[in-house]
Amino acid sequence: KSSPNYPEILKEISGAPKQLYVRGELPDNYEMNFAIVGTRAASEYGKTLASKIAKELAELGFNIVSGLAIGIDTEAHLGALEGKGKTIAVVGSAIDDNSIYPSSNLKLVKRIKSSGGAVISEYAPGTKSEIWFFPERNRIISGLSRGVLVVEAPEKSGALITARLALEQNRDVFAVPGSIFSKNSLGANTLIKSGAKMVTSVDDILEELNF
Repeated sequence: KSSPNYPEILKEISGAPKQLYVRGELPDNYEMNFAIVGTRAASEYGKTLASKIAKELAELGFNIVSGLAIGIDTEAHLGALEGKGKTIAVVGSAIDDNSIYPSSNLKLVKRIKSSGGAVISEYAPGTKSEIWFFPERNRIISGLSRGVLVVEAPEKSGALITARLALEQNRDVFAVPGSIFSKNSLGANTLIKSGAKMVTSVDDILEELNF
């Protein structure tokens, strides 16, 4: 935490990690960090939107923060790369090749690093991943970001934990509305009902952030 490279924005949160392990480079314009999160069991609707919004924000100079999970997170990272932007993956595992979870995203890890982004974790290389690492790392995703967008999330979802933490950390919370018949949109729709900013295009995010 005492390192000059430790993100200032992360020091503001309660329970900030004492140390961060980084593969690649953390962008230093933290005021441009924005998180996009959602369910692993994403629909085509959710995936398309996550990728599109990430790409458009990246083209405007935002750094896209997410959790490297299959589904919405992966699409957010890919969209940021497509928009020639930087992306930060906060993983619920250690960051060495053998520990990265999900291992199917190892190629993506290398792309993130080579495009000037970073893959980060509070767990030392070689640490065996535990189930509680995933909800635990969510405070870092929101803590690193000015705002958090939930694209698609069922009622009980890690993305909703991230949204709750974001509110506690005084970050802006956004959500994409979905069909009332879709289980995957229950969480996001509930967030909107309870005051999250509804997002139907990137402009809604820019307006709220006074960008």
